[in-house]
Amino acid sequence: MNGPALLWLRDDLRVHDHEALIAACQASTTVVAVWIREERADDEDGPRPLGAAARWWAHRSLEALRGRLAEFNIPLVFARGRADDIIPRLAGDLGAAEVHWHRRYGPRPRALDARVKAMLRTAGVPAHSHPGFTLVEPWEVQPTTGADFYRVFTPFHRAARQVPLGDPAGPPAPRPDLPVVELGLLCTLDELGLLDGTAHSAGPHLPRWWEDTVQRHWRPGCAAADQALAEIDLGVDGYTTSRDRPADQDSTTRLSPRLRFGELSPRQVVARVVTSPDLSVEDREAFLRQLYWREFSWHLAYWLPGIETEPLRAEFTAFDWEPDEETAEAWRRGRTGIAYVDAGMSQLWQSGWMHNRLRMATASLLIKNLLQPWQTGEQWFWDTLVDADEANNPVSWQWVAGSGADAAPYFRIFNPERQAERFDPDGAYVRRWLPPHWVDEALVDLKKSRQEALARYQLMRARAAHLGQASGDDR
Repeated sequence: MNGPALLWLRDDLRVHDHEALIAACQASTTVVAVWIREERADDEDGPRPLGAAARWWAHRSLEALRGRLAEFNIPLVFARGRADDIIPRLAGDLGAAEVHWHRRYGPRPRALDARVKAMLRTAGVPAHSHPGFTLVEPWEVQPTTGADFYRVFTPFHRAARQVPLGDPAGPPAPRPDLPVVELGLLCTLDELGLLDGTAHSAGPHLPRWWEDTVQRHWRPGCAAADQALAEIDLGVDGYTTSRDRPADQDSTTRLSPRLRFGELSPRQVVARVVTSPDLSVEDREAFLRQLYWREFSWHLAYWLPGIETEPLRAEFTAFDWEPDEETAEAWRRGRTGIAYVDAGMSQLWQSGWMHNRLRMATASLLIKNLLQPWQTGEQWFWDTLVDADEANNPVSWQWVAGSGADAAPYFRIFNPERQAERFDPDGAYVRRWLPPHWVDEALVDLKKSRQEALARYQLMRARAAHLGQASGDDR
């Protein structure tokens, strides 16, 4: 009798439209699923360690998935450490017939996966990776100019929409009971330590802040994701005009953490939207365009290493930032004295999520008015957003900073007061999220700081020209 198939779960915490799960079930009558809290040093291959809010989401989503997989007689086990140690050992201990997983696209996770696959094959265990985290594989769309990848969204979007998606698959059939196997390298879900304290810039003095805040706004897990998908029309109906109004509860679908952890596949989302009879063509297309921005971020992450720390436009290495921890901390805590920005930072802290219009406004203030490096804000969002992933988070920050591919020009500086007038004219959003003790003494003069930012931008351009570097805004 063949041994069980081993399913290595990562950001695919669902049972519907799960190509790796389906393949594992086809490979063997019994399946064991494993999720690893992967650990790496800064100079090692592997995924970026989860931020604190994402760790909370992962824990709760894994709790839900464990029960869902049990309905199919598929045990979900856990381990902590290096995947290139754990997966080969676990496959050997199980006598696994095959190992299956969904692909990852960042350069460092991809390198680790390739090493694991080679180790398994050396041991005589077939290993298979599958698509499913994105709508299109990053190498499936390439410019007609002969370049390896797209740097501009519009032609990428045009090409990516031509790739057939196929229909979402259903869940697998229940499996036979699997005999209990003693595996010494495993641990319990609680022993993964996903709920222990916070990480990076959130600081050890603020452990487990989500217990009284974030968890009141979300119910992670594949069952809740399925319900959210069934109700997607509420967020897409009127999307063309409402998506920029942060006070409207149904102005967005709030599916981003569901996609980030793979509780839903993007193909499920597209299929649900395009088949809904109650949505207008304009709303449907406006929403799908945003979904393809996610695809574009992963397209860039595949081809461009180091996007979370290094500017994609080399000339920005010469920008004259003014790193200041006191200034950065005031921004993190929503104490800039600018109501619209501080409301956004309060929403982030209390809910683990922020409306996209506010993400742009708060990022612009930090980078271009307060002159703090974009990496400072990227790290804070990584720690506090439930939907932060290795592509969208840094690509979006580099877009605002002007240092990314297809970035907003640096001289596009959001004025948060005008943003509030346009998108929160009656102040409903600000009233909801600003705390009672909020102080309205502005940390920075918006007009003067804008002029200073533009002056430093011109200095950077002059330095780049002297070094022979092309300016990103001259493309």
